[in-house]
Amino acid sequence: MADPASAITHFSSNPWANSLITSEDYKPIPTDSRTMKPSGEDGYFSKTLGTPQTIPHVLTLQRRNILTPPSNPPTWLPATKQQVEASKSNPTPSAMPADIIMLFDLASPGLSGHPGTAHGGIIATLIDEAMSLAVAAHANVSSESESTSRSNAEDNPRGSIFTSQLDVRYKKRVINPALLVVRTKVVGRVGRKYWVRAQALQEDEEGSGGHLEWAKRKIVKAEAMAFWIVIPDEKL
Repeated sequence: MADPASAITHFSSNPWANSLITSEDYKPIPTDSRTMKPSGEDGYFSKTLGTPQTIPHVLTLQRRNILTPPSNPPTWLPATKQQVEASKSNPTPSAMPADIIMLFDLASPGLSGHPGTAHGGIIATLIDEAMSLAVAAHANVSSESESTSRSNAEDNPRGSIFTSQLDVRYKKRVINPALLVVRTKVVGRVGRKYWVRAQALQEDEEGSGGHLEWAKRKIVKAEAMAFWIVIPDEKL
C-alpha cells in the first residue's frame, strides 16, 4: 500500500493541509487504492489517476475515534425547494466531523474539463473513493463477527464494498491545479447497508486571503450522499 510519508511531506507546505495533518483527532493511513493489486484492481486510481498530469499526491486521514452511526436510514439530500423546507424539521445528517478526510493534489491538464476547472466526473470519483474508506473504517471494525471482509484483508483492507447509489450536487467549479479536500462520514447503518455523506472543499482563491493563508474561506464545491453495501465473498 502507498506509504503516506511522501504525501505528508508534500502537503505539509500548505497551511490548510498542514492543519489537518497535525490535528490530534486524525491519523494518516495508507491510501490502499494507490497500489494496484495483482488482479488489476485499483488500476484506475493507482495508474490512470496517479500521474504528474492527474493526481500526483494523495493523503488519507482517518478519525481516531470512529463513532457508531445511527442504526436507521437517514433522510436523503433534498432536491427541490419543497423538500428543502420539509427537511428543516428533519435535516440530512452532516459530514462533520468526518470519519475520513482525503487530500488530493489536482494537476492540470489531465483532470481538466473546462480551462482551469476539474471535470465533474473526476469530482464524483474522488468523493466515491473517500466514501469507500469511510465505509471500510466501519465495516472492518465488525468484520470478524459478521464475516463481511475478504480473507485477504491485508491486501485489500476495504473488503468487498460497493456503491449502490451516489447523488452528487455540484455547487461551484473545482479549480485545478489546486488542493481539494474531501470530508466524508457514515451517517447511517443497517446491517451491511451504509449511508454516507461527503463534501468536497477548496480554499477561496479569488475573494479573500492575501498573504494570510489561514484566513481564506473554505468553500463547499460539491456535496454528496450515497448508499453502500458490503457483499460477502460467497455472494460475489
